[in-house]
Amino acid sequence: MRITRISLTNFRSFKDTQPIEIAPVTLLFGPNSVGKSSVLMALAYVQQILKKGHCNPQKLDALGDKTIGGFRALVHGQDLKKTIRVRLDYEAGKTPFVYYGANVDEMANHIQNVSYVLMNDFGGSIESGAIEFEIAWSERFKQAYVKNYRVWANDVYVGCLNSSEDQKNTLIRELNTQHPLLVPHNNDDWLASQYGEADEREPLESDEYHTEFEQVLNQLNPNPASTAAVSDRELSGADFVNRIAPIALACRSGAVPLLGVPVVTNLVGQDFDELEEHFNFLVVREVLSQAFVLPLDKLLEYLDKSVQIGPLRVVPDNDYVPNPHPEQKEWVDGSAAWDLLHKDPNSDESIRKLIRNTSEWFASSDKLDAGYEIINKSIAESLDAGSDQGDLGLFSKRHVFFKELRSNILLSANQLGTGISQVLPIVVAANHDDIALISVEQPELHIHPRFQVELADVFLRAKQKHSFLIETHSEHIILRLLKRIRQTTDKELPENYQPIEEDDVSIVYLEPTENGVVTKRIRVDEDGEFVDRWPQGFFVERREELL
Repeated sequence: MRITRISLTNFRSFKDTQPIEIAPVTLLFGPNSVGKSSVLMALAYVQQILKKGHCNPQKLDALGDKTIGGFRALVHGQDLKKTIRVRLDYEAGKTPFVYYGANVDEMANHIQNVSYVLMNDFGGSIESGAIEFEIAWSERFKQAYVKNYRVWANDVYVGCLNSSEDQKNTLIRELNTQHPLLVPHNNDDWLASQYGEADEREPLESDEYHTEFEQVLNQLNPNPASTAAVSDRELSGADFVNRIAPIALACRSGAVPLLGVPVVTNLVGQDFDELEEHFNFLVVREVLSQAFVLPLDKLLEYLDKSVQIGPLRVVPDNDYVPNPHPEQKEWVDGSAAWDLLHKDPNSDESIRKLIRNTSEWFASSDKLDAGYEIINKSIAESLDAGSDQGDLGLFSKRHVFFKELRSNILLSANQLGTGISQVLPIVVAANHDDIALISVEQPELHIHPRFQVELADVFLRAKQKHSFLIETHSEHIILRLLKRIRQTTDKELPENYQPIEEDDVSIVYLEPTENGVVTKRIRVDEDGEFVDRWPQGFFVERREELL
């Protein structure tokens, strides 16, 4: 999974819906306090809702336990009558959504003369999609809750879960049974059996079943039969007619289904009394689980593997005690990066690779060229005591040094220039395989302009395995990106550099207005030139870098 767009409505400084296009490398520009950090905060907020059910959090765990003050501080204008909407569009990527299968077909092979609705592989057919949370405040119950949760798959609306104010009544309120992935693959034959051949039958009425899946859902549903109801076209972006009765659903935090398990509904058919009914129940449960639960499972997995690096990063001293199991929140001040570098490279190939690649970035003449090599060793190794002498106690404690290549002197982190320590967490994160999205606030702070330029190459070289969301004011970073795009087009890219095209970079400018923040994507062409004009004359120096 990779997030491709974030859309915010009534979230902090965002009033009207504003989209932020997310590319492998995304740069957020704009004046101070305009709301760039709000984009990062929205992701942490969604993660906390999915992980802990906190719709009214006082702190956000992923941001280093940052105090935010709850829903009131998050909703635009602190107006509790408004609802926050956060929509996340995504690409499924190389791993299709394939679990929650009930293996109904395999079971049916052992039973004769059983029939059930034949559905397409919903989860395994998702190429792209979107989820949207609408979070409201209940004045009656003094709590925030997810009022509506909407789902799209392959650019087509799937449906909506709706929760009552007291969160005791949660329903599948809308379901687009004409979604291509919700139409049984033998539906033409079923229509012919029900209503006659296509060239002979009258157009179906809106309250007639158009698919066998619709019919099965209503047969399994103990609620009264549905009457035709038009969906909320404004919010769903779809024009369809509901032909199913609302389905009760076990949820938490309002309209968020239980994650990691098949949906828990009030549908009949869970017992084996009626075999065909039971088989249909298994099929329906699988489909609904893959439609509504699976995207959230994948999203939470993605967010849990994402990190945010703040603007002020720690510089470890000689008494630094690393955490052997660094947590997501410890990336905010960069300490998680130092914790990883302190791990024993002899016990873990991934750590050995991480230290080696990070060291190469600082030492190599075609990368940062900082003049330092990273050394990880214990006191015992420094004294050539070896590791086969039993428990060496404090002698086994590992230290991270920077060897100055000109003099071979070993330096600790606090003996280096501030810029080296500030850029290190970014380089470590970029070389760490087990990260999905890397967000960085103001990576240019305390960093020499040459390092800022080289940071752009850090992002570009790692864009295949990570996405980067960068809040910055640095012209140097963007100028290097533009240069690499031009070099790719002109086939002048230096050796060992990955090609970069204009779609690999998203530059988004956030501008304050009387009606909240407005986002504008500044497009770039294949020659590394801006297609759209920047506000206030930004980047007048760009030609110096591009030539």
